[in-house]
Amino acid sequence: MSIVADDGLLSAGEGVPVGPCPACEREVVAYLGEPESSRQTYACVHCDGPVRGVELRAETELARLGYSVSDPLAAGCGTGCGAGGCAPRGRSLDEVLAAYRKG
Repeated sequence: MSIVADDGLLSAGEGVPVGPCPACEREVVAYLGEPESSRQTYACVHCDGPVRGVELRAETELARLGYSVSDPLAAGCGTGCGAGGCAPRGRSLDEVLAAYRKG
């Protein structure tokens, strides 16, 4: 499957692995399990159960499966440190350094 590069996408690969999860009884996003293994195996992001028959899907197709793809850093740093100053508006480097020097 060939996907045209899109700056709006979060995944760097050719797509997101998706396959049927017997335990969840639906198609789910899967992650690569046991990377040290000689055989590629995938697991469900919900229950960690085995997922077979995985195929790569474009991020734009994930909404059909009930997933929402968004950039966690788009509305601030996303670290949850509680220090404040991570507003969605852009801050200049001078503003960031000034806040750091005060703290």
